[in-house]
Order: sequence, then structure tokens, then C-alpha cells
Amino acid sequence: MPSPVLPSAFSNQMLQQLGNTDYEAFLQALSSPTPVSIRRNPFKLKNWSENSDGVKWNKEGIYLAERPVFTFDPRLHGGAYYVQEASSMLLSAVLPQVIDLNQPLKVLDLAAAPGGKSTLLAAAISEDSLLISNEVIKSRYQILRENLCKWGYPNVLCANQDSREFAPLQGQFDLVLLDAPCSGEGLFRKDPNAVNEWSPEHVQHCSARQRRILAEASPLLKPGGILIYCTCTYNEFENALNVAWSQDNLELSPIPLSFPAEWGVQARDFGYQCYPHHVQGEGFFIAAMRQEKHYTVLKSAPTKGFWKNAPRKNVDFLKKWVKSSAELLVLESPHGELAAVPQACADFFQELSPYLRRWDPVLELGALKHQDFIPAPALALSTVVHPNLPNTSLDLPTALKYLRKEVIELPDSSDGWSLVNYEGINLGWVKNIKGRVNNYFPKEWRIRMGGGV
Repeated sequence: MPSPVLPSAFSNQMLQQLGNTDYEAFLQALSSPTPVSIRRNPFKLKNWSENSDGVKWNKEGIYLAERPVFTFDPRLHGGAYYVQEASSMLLSAVLPQVIDLNQPLKVLDLAAAPGGKSTLLAAAISEDSLLISNEVIKSRYQILRENLCKWGYPNVLCANQDSREFAPLQGQFDLVLLDAPCSGEGLFRKDPNAVNEWSPEHVQHCSARQRRILAEASPLLKPGGILIYCTCTYNEFENALNVAWSQDNLELSPIPLSFPAEWGVQARDFGYQCYPHHVQGEGFFIAAMRQEKHYTVLKSAPTKGFWKNAPRKNVDFLKKWVKSSAELLVLESPHGELAAVPQACADFFQELSPYLRRWDPVLELGALKHQDFIPAPALALSTVVHPNLPNTSLDLPTALKYLRKEVIELPDSSDGWSLVNYEGINLGWVKNIKGRVNNYFPKEWRIRMGGGV
């Protein structure tokens, strides 16, 4: 593949940063094929292929020899894996170096869409931890929420608010991840549009916005709390200089990290850089900092929550829908929808949720309508759905019809609700009524692309 035509200002920047020899290798990497990588959901997909190479810094990450049409793989729709750029998975090697993942933690992913790092965090933290995954842009929030529902971990809340709206939660979090909106230099090989949108002025705009978000994120940490800052770019304005600014102005102290030399991750001033000619991945920068300042927990009036604790008499019937080992705090909306968070992180939930402005639990259970329980798609895809519910395995053509929300036929199906799965991965619900199969796959999630089998 040809190397992208790079802006001269960017070329000069990278030449100065890398030197002549390294810069030539960098250009050669940009003209090579983009690596294709996925990260498995450890609860759903045990293996992929014996011929797949592993991502060195993430035990669930693997490279694929070529890029398939992921849309036509039902396992993707069932949350069995996430298509994630390999360099971004470096987060999994940073986490155990900076925080005890076995302890109950309050975690915030502040700019989370489309959800790659939130799904990684959800898999990394303990079951008694709580992750708040936030995205300010409404359309991107819907994508984030869909991806987290499919991933299926119940100890996650989705929030849709600006970073400054988290101020009432000052001094609360053990870990804040800021995958900052950036100029996207690290995506030039993968996304030609990123080249066209780049300019020195845009870099400066991104840097200023990143500092604003950093200044709003830092007070959210407990004393000793960890801020992980990352971008998919190379320049010092958005990377090293922002980290240095955070240390000078926000009393954040740097945490040195260690990576095996064979990984190819480059130590930089104030952080660590992935370059496409040194790693099998794209451009990525990451740094970890510890909060040294003590921020007083703010005393502010809680918001009027949409979700309330559901009376036990309203939820006893859920025993047939949720596996017995899943102890849940069940919530109810004014419209009768039911959702839940694990009891193990219920205290964290009760502490934090009253001070969020716009949020939803990832684990929606369903709703009662005319004495009939309508199970939610998120329940089918979750790790807590009851294993003994009726469940029909679909072949690939039928699974794709189901995911297009078309009419399907099931052999010897008894009346009532049933799960459907593909290769053991749950896809969603159907309801059988006198030989007719009603497809309950969400309309907004359906496959719209033509083709497939």
C-alpha cells in the first residue's frame, strides 16, 4: 500500500523527533498494511485460532492474518470479542503496575466512546469494583452503551455528560482514565481522513482542550489516586508537554513504567510511545500519574435519580431469568423498566450515582407489561443470564437473518421466551407463539449491510 501523503509540518515534526534513520523506518511502516487485532472477552470466547499470533502486552489480544468482514461474524454481535487496535491494549500492561486490581475500586473512563478501553477495564477490575464509562456526545454515547451491553459485565454504569459535570464527585475515584480527544496522528496509516484533518492549529486546539479536561479530571481522584493519560498521537504538545503541565499545575506526580525491551515501546520524556515501526500496531502514547493533592469531597445536593431501588416483591420473579450466584441490587424506572448492579459494588453505586446527571446501568433486565416480562437485550448478553433458560443454537445463515431482525424459523420450539446463540455465544431473545417466532433483536443494533452468506 502507498504511504499517505503527509503534511510538511507533520513530516518536519517527526523528522526532528525521530532522526533521519528512524524517520525512514517510520515512513516505511506507514506504507505497510495495518495490523488487524481483536481482544477476546474472557467470559465468552475461550480461543480463536491456533494460527493467530498473540499481542505481547495483552493475554486476550490476538492478531488476525487478514481483516474479515466483522459485521458478518455473529460472535462480534454477541460480545465475544472487541476489534481493538493493538497499541491501545497497552493499557492492560500499565494497570497492574500502578494499582491493585484485586481491590474494590471506583473507576472512571472519562472519554470512553466507542468503548475499547472501557471493555478492557471492565475485564481487568474486580467484580466488587464499579466502572463509570462516560461519553459527552450523545450519538457516540449510544455506540458506547451498545458495546458495553454486548460485552456483558454488570458492574458498569454509562454516563452522558461533560467532564466538568463530574465536579460533585471530587475526591472520589481510585482510578481515572483519560483517553483524550486528540489530533489522531497515530491513525494516519489506518484512517486517511485523519491526515486531511491534521494541521498545526488543530494540534494546538487539541492540546488546550486536553489541558482543560485534565484540570477537571485531576480533582476527581482520591489522595494517591491514579490518572492514566493517553492519546493516539505523537507530538509533544498533546503528550509530553501536557503531562509536564499536569505535574506543574495539578500536583500529579509521574509513575515510572516498565515494559520488556522486545515489546518495542519507547520511553519518552514524561511518558511512553508506540511507533508503528517499533511495534505491531499504530501510534499511541500513555503516561500514569499519582494524585498528591487532597481534594475535599464536595457536599452538593444529589440529583433526582431516574432509577430507584425496586421493591423486593416486584423482583422475586427474576430468579428464573438470572443465575442463582448473581446477587443483584435491582433498580426500577418510573416506566417500570428493571435494571441492576451487583450487590458487591452496591455501596459504590449508592455513593456515586446520586451525583451523576445523566446515566444508565449497563445491565438492563427488562420490563413488566400486562403481567408478561419482556427481557432486555442486555440481559441476554450479560454474564448473569440464567444458564438453564431455553436456548437454541443457530447456524450462520439463520444467525445473520436474526441479526438483521428478519423472520426466522426454529425447529421444535415450544411457546414462550427463548435465547438464541451462535457457537455458544448468546445473541438475544425470541418469543415463540403457536409456531411463530418473534424476533426481539433491537432494531437499532440490526445489521444493515448487504452481503454475507
